[in-house]
Amino acid sequence: MMKRYKFFSFTFLLIFMMSFPVFGQIQRDFLIDVEKQNVIINHLSGERAKDYVMRITRFNRIRGGGEGSDYNACVDYVEKELRKFMLDEVVVEKFRSDGFAEYLTWKSPVGWRVRSAKLYMVEPVKRLICDYSRVAVSLMPYSNKGNDEAEVIFVGEGKTERDYFGKDVKGKIVFATGGNGALVHREAVIKRGALGVIVGPSNRRDRYQYPDLVEMNRLSPTGEERNKAKWGFALSYRQTQWLKSFFDKNIKVRAKAIVDAELFDGNMPVISAVIRGKKNPEQEIIIMAHLDHYKPGANDNASGSAGLIEIARTLMYLIKNGFIDRPNRTLRFLWLPEMHGTMAYLNKHKDIGKRALAGINIDMIGEDYGKCISFFSVTHQPFSSPSFIGDVVKHFVEVISNIDLFEQRGKKYLMNYRFTGYSGGSDHVMFSDPTIGVPSIMIGHPDVFHHTSYDTPDKVDPTEMKRSVAVVTLSALAIANADNCSAYDIANLVSYRGTKRLSDVTAKGISYLKYYLKKDNKDKFHKMFDNFSKYIEIVGDFEKRSVLSCIQLCSSESMIKTINEIALETDRLVKFEKYRLERYYDDLCRGEGITPEKILLTELELKAEKIYPKRNFIGPISYNYFSRKLGNEFRNWYLEKRSKITGNFGSKSYEIANFINGNNNILWIRDAVSAEFGETSLEIVMDYIKFLKKLGLVNY
Repeated sequence: MMKRYKFFSFTFLLIFMMSFPVFGQIQRDFLIDVEKQNVIINHLSGERAKDYVMRITRFNRIRGGGEGSDYNACVDYVEKELRKFMLDEVVVEKFRSDGFAEYLTWKSPVGWRVRSAKLYMVEPVKRLICDYSRVAVSLMPYSNKGNDEAEVIFVGEGKTERDYFGKDVKGKIVFATGGNGALVHREAVIKRGALGVIVGPSNRRDRYQYPDLVEMNRLSPTGEERNKAKWGFALSYRQTQWLKSFFDKNIKVRAKAIVDAELFDGNMPVISAVIRGKKNPEQEIIIMAHLDHYKPGANDNASGSAGLIEIARTLMYLIKNGFIDRPNRTLRFLWLPEMHGTMAYLNKHKDIGKRALAGINIDMIGEDYGKCISFFSVTHQPFSSPSFIGDVVKHFVEVISNIDLFEQRGKKYLMNYRFTGYSGGSDHVMFSDPTIGVPSIMIGHPDVFHHTSYDTPDKVDPTEMKRSVAVVTLSALAIANADNCSAYDIANLVSYRGTKRLSDVTAKGISYLKYYLKKDNKDKFHKMFDNFSKYIEIVGDFEKRSVLSCIQLCSSESMIKTINEIALETDRLVKFEKYRLERYYDDLCRGEGITPEKILLTELELKAEKIYPKRNFIGPISYNYFSRKLGNEFRNWYLEKRSKITGNFGSKSYEIANFINGNNNILWIRDAVSAEFGETSLEIVMDYIKFLKKLGLVNY
């Protein structure tokens, strides 16, 4: 009996140690010297960062930009600020953005300049409805010039064929509800010849209490659509109800739009600034933030861009004045046009994965908890990109949360934070793709006001700005200065946290077993046991490879050997967790008089097990790539299969593509995606991979 349990000794020790808060407390400040940590925190300023936020919000920073655009003017401002700090390098690279240029699977937006725009009601009353100079998001970005007066036709939500049945909108102005101005514009203007569109807000229930809030809607015309594109205005809920009231009473409405804007061959500037490492300058840690967005766009993402300026400024000041040493590895700061500009940058710098050890994406970091109904969030890197980065950042979140860190004019809330698994929506998606090879996490906050006219500087809290930049700065420096000893510390940290994550998989499996037993669904009961036995192995492999990623921080052969030994403990823990699950399954079967069953693969599973797809593309797939190449075929499939597509399909499809490397069969890919995001239909996975094959993106 003792022999059977020998390999569990390390596991039980870990669990025992995790049971006591003191174990976590001992780890509080072992990655950075406490004295230096205090100096850094003391010099970082949330007040100064908020001042940068206020300056950035004065620009309507729509990506694509080009000469004479507000976006490029903002880039000029940030570049001038950075040059004041005497960084080792400040470079602005511009990438063509004309609606035609493609960067991997991503097509660039068109260039856009706007000077003024107004929308009037002419009949039945005369009234100014929208004015770009007052509320910038009332004009939909990428609106074309126009001076049009016409009858307004109400088309419901205006996003499908049936909304236009029996309605002639050619030469008219279209009014629709329910948001998504780009789709309304495509249906009404591009397809049917309308002069322009007026669109009410989406049906987000958490925004009903803000009747004057205006949501940001982009028109997003392609290069081919530039000459057909017109203009669009966005209304608040109150304005929408007022305008709709005329149609409810069958009163004819006429409106006039005067838009001084143009679509042209623009560019996407990327700002790159560097603090060069003194020992290993060829190795980089990347800190990124997207500079683009609507005006004001305070939290999204003037806050991240401003925070990045504050971090660069403070570090250079501390280095130049002898408070801290120059880091051993290079710190690279990137201000990006979100996603599209990021892909343009990565398309040029294809070697970035060989240089960069990890990335931190800061997106929406200044939220006032009370005003924005918010909390601090760390989004972990995906399973396809195992790394130490997520656990290092989480460690410093806990460090900062245990310090009374408040700015003089900031709120005095205690730090409210949460750690979540991978999800997309920002530039960490691009960097974390295995074909790019920079494991990246995101810190940010959910925010009820994002992408709206209410995303204003008053929602930015200096205290939260300081906490956020402190977490990022300490995390980046800990990695940049990691030596053999701290690589060992980080490996232990990753192993410690991985133990909890692996244990959670078993706990989740046990809850599934209880659920399906209670539902008297024996097929699902046995299948869940079989599935979670595999999920434990998959998660264990991710945790093991995350520990092994710490070897990048080592130069000593003996320390590399030690980290390998730490990683091997994960194998022992996997055996233990599988044993826990098996014992529970056996006990339930005995208690209910059920015979344990060995699950046989279905015909579809046997087929999937034999197919090893391989990628032919780099980077994540653009969200509109399928519609560009396949028309409505992919969208119709999605609508048809929606009941089988559980969870966040964007995250799942991202990881399906990431796991396609020629070594993983489709059945394993389904299991891996299920382990990460919850049960996933094999049929959906196979269908999605068939679409990729049809597009020439993968082969078998």
